[in-house]
Amino acid sequence: MIPAVITDTSIMFFAKGRAWTLAEDHPKFHDVKALLASGSDDIDKVVQMTDVRVAVEAATAGRAVLTDKTLTLDGQELSVAWRKKAVSQPDSLKVLIVNTGDKVRVEGDDDAPDGIYIVGDLDDTDINKRVMVEDEAGEAYFGYVANTSIKEIIRDAA
Repeated sequence: MIPAVITDTSIMFFAKGRAWTLAEDHPKFHDVKALLASGSDDIDKVVQMTDVRVAVEAATAGRAVLTDKTLTLDGQELSVAWRKKAVSQPDSLKVLIVNTGDKVRVEGDDDAPDGIYIVGDLDDTDINKRVMVEDEAGEAYFGYVANTSIKEIIRDAA
């Protein structure tokens, strides 16, 4: 159980050697409140939900870094639009670690049928449809898919 003080309008808890505070306007306030109230001891999860910088790092396997002024991926600064997306939807940044040649599982895209695709091109300027995919045979679908439709990056064991 994570030591916490929970009220209707704020949460304070202790984790990783420090005190954390959330106000009711925090986007994950109710999720953190429910997790702490359940008696969970998953410190990493509650910190990730609380601190958007930690969430961005987790979503991108440490490749993206969010600061007060910038968002960088592998040392390269991304656009303000990507930074705003990182602040509001940090989990959605997992799409930034997709590379050309990767296999991805796509589900729920308006244009592409559910399935496994090969990543062709990447458009880092499009925060909604960054990844162009094609089916493995190169016959059925070829085009950009919504970032939120990419459910899994499939890495072959080498």
